Amino acid sequence: MLSLPKPELLGPIYDEAHEITLNEGDVLSEQFAKADYFYFLLEGKVSFFLKVEEGTEELMVGQTEEPLTPIGWSALTSPNRYATTAIVSSENARLLCWEFSVLEEKLLDDSVSISLINLICSRCTFLIREATELLSTMASGIYGDQINAAVEQYQSTKLPEEEDIVQFLRQSPFFEIFEEDQLEFLARHLERRQYRTNDVIYEQGTETDGIYILVSGKVTFSYRDQNGGVIGFRNLVTPGFMVGWSASIGAKTLVSATAKQETVLYVIPIESLNWFAKKDLKFSREFHYRLLWLIGHQLQAIRARLISAKFNHEIIAISNLIEQNSTNLKLTSELHKVPHLLQNKLTIENGIQILENLKRKGDPQEKNIAALCLDTVVEVTRELNFYNGLVNVYQEVTNSPDDWTHSEVRKHCAYAFSEVFSNAKTVIEGWENLPDEPGHIFIYNHLRNHPFNTLPNNFQITLDSHFISSEILMKKYGDPGIRIVRIGRGGEYGHQDYYNRLGHIDVFTNESDPKMNTKEHREKKRQEFYEVAGAYLKQNVNLLISPEGTSFGTEESPGPFKAGAFRLALNTRPEPLIIPISIANFDKRVRKNTFSVIINPPFRVSEYISKAGDKNEMKLFLTKLREKFREYVELTADQANEPISIPRYGRKSN
Repeated sequence: MLSLPKPELLGPIYDEAHEITLNEGDVLSEQFAKADYFYFLLEGKVSFFLKVEEGTEELMVGQTEEPLTPIGWSALTSPNRYATTAIVSSENARLLCWEFSVLEEKLLDDSVSISLINLICSRCTFLIREATELLSTMASGIYGDQINAAVEQYQSTKLPEEEDIVQFLRQSPFFEIFEEDQLEFLARHLERRQYRTNDVIYEQGTETDGIYILVSGKVTFSYRDQNGGVIGFRNLVTPGFMVGWSASIGAKTLVSATAKQETVLYVIPIESLNWFAKKDLKFSREFHYRLLWLIGHQLQAIRARLISAKFNHEIIAISNLIEQNSTNLKLTSELHKVPHLLQNKLTIENGIQILENLKRKGDPQEKNIAALCLDTVVEVTRELNFYNGLVNVYQEVTNSPDDWTHSEVRKHCAYAFSEVFSNAKTVIEGWENLPDEPGHIFIYNHLRNHPFNTLPNNFQITLDSHFISSEILMKKYGDPGIRIVRIGRGGEYGHQDYYNRLGHIDVFTNESDPKMNTKEHREKKRQEFYEVAGAYLKQNVNLLISPEGTSFGTEESPGPFKAGAFRLALNTRPEPLIIPISIANFDKRVRKNTFSVIINPPFRVSEYISKAGDKNEMKLFLTKLREKFREYVELTADQANEPISIPRYGRKSN
């Protein structure tokens, strides 16, 4: 006999349970194993783990101390296997335990199965909450003052006569399993609600009046933790997907939902849903099992975010998500190809296209997994768009019309790069330091490109200089300026085709063709540089120069400065300003990265050097400027996380 009072919630299945006590480290379930037992926790703590990759430790994706938390419930649906490894993580734990073979027989009774599944669904909210709390400690969030504070509001609208609601529900991943007469009842009793951009659909921790289904628009979900931090979850745009279901189990909402654009929802009032569930036990049973299926997918979505946050790698999360569902997927499902396609930048687009197709046309399992994967690859998609933008810019420049001048090509390139950088997170500070009129020298610390951004012809379009040209010079002065670019090597046909069409000023560097590394050739190119660059300055055209002559990573930038840009300034009349622009993170991939730029206060070289030909004075100036520039770069890297104030470059003391 059990020493515990009989829980009324468990009903007739209580008599089939055994109370057990386990010790810390005892395993209740193993991921992917065929289910033998089902449990409700009575006392103690249980932690849940996922095996992410071979050779790595299992990742904890949740834990619970809540009484009557179900454990092993994923095995209630086909293929009757455990979704996670559950381990006792307190000194001991007491549980109610059922053999699955006995439980399955009892669940043939509709009234028993409805009662149990409803209880499991309501208690699974603890698992969602715990996983969300864990995610909030691992993932970077946005904070309260950045969240729209609109009040909950909507406008009830009439159902258009031409809308075939039954057909709409039939195509919903959640409702597509129900029979025609059941869908017809739901269609007759639902309401149509319209929300404006930034209207709150429901707030976290509140009760709703029904279940919500997306018709059109965009809904975003967010979770506010105890410290006021807010974690953003998926953006839902797929018609037919469930937006809110907590009312169906009498629970409060776990997250907040906001319309991010004009949005239409169908709402099935909870009174109508409950009435129909009592009238039609078959519908009630199918609805609760479907709800269990939906909760399982939502837990998988949160756990995929946990994996991505832990390993900083979305592909690992997607591989694990597909593996978790491998026993439910057809062997011929194209989902199995996706992790492999996402590994290479040239096939990422194919992988994402498969996910998009399956989200629309796959079977119920494929639709939901594809949707969860697409939520996970937001950063991957953004990076793909960025990379494709680089490819397009290269083609547009090298294939520009023959009758376009260099100036026209440069401006077209700047506009195209603005589109490219719209796919990146960027921050620019120091606009007030820009001179009102052009005709000055802009210097910057040159960062190497990340290999991911290398084009198929092995050419790397420099990101930092293009960013300054398109996002600063073009927007301030209406012209991207003239850059100083190195002479390419003989085999660098991509480099030559691109920069020849842009008409920038060529200079020799250590990375140029060794065949041109003669004293005579270097001197000739140096004189050409001073003549051509000086002429542009006198025409009030901005010059963009990296004094290093080569590229570095953010952490070791800048390298030693060369004197060319500063001698040019000293020998030009009127003397142009030097505007130092410090940059950070352009050497990193776009995903989970912010390109950061600070426009620092300008100065004139003559303020620090009294004799233009004094090599020692120039050497000392370059050394001090590099030290100050290093401070600028460090501040710029910090700015990627939060705005900072900029110290002024100190003037020479008399």
